[in-house]
Amino acid sequence: MMLKSKVTTICALLTALMLASCGQPPQLRVDNAKIVLNPVDSGPSALYFTVHGGASEVKLFSATSDSVIRSEMHESGQDPKTGMMSMEPVTKVKIPAKSKVEFKQGGKHVMMWGVNLKARRTGEAEIQFLFSNGDRILVDAVVEEMDGTVPDERKAVI
Repeated sequence: MMLKSKVTTICALLTALMLASCGQPPQLRVDNAKIVLNPVDSGPSALYFTVHGGASEVKLFSATSDSVIRSEMHESGQDPKTGMMSMEPVTKVKIPAKSKVEFKQGGKHVMMWGVNLKARRTGEAEIQFLFSNGDRILVDAVVEEMDGTVPDERKAVI
């Protein structure tokens, strides 16, 4: 009787482990999107976000929006010899499978010129992310001032 109980327990544990491994594969997704406005309207604002890799490696080709005139992906870095900061445009960013890539201040980011009044007033802008596997992911990005407050145009409406 004791042996039958142990066998039943082991079978239940094995079944639970097999069911747990049958879950959904990781999905390519983008979250925490935020446009930080440049205090000088003629200068570029910055888009920050996190890309979570899916089951296989892809490349991010672009992040665009109808709420801006132009956008470019860039990567900031520091020259190890001189200590000088630099920023270079990039045409694609590798997103490894089952991992995440952060676009943040001082690293990878998207520069956005001409954030329109509608995005400033509503406090959000729809961003389209285009990947090498053909996926197009739409995400609503929060629009905020450099200090984290709502844009002046939105304060006037609230």
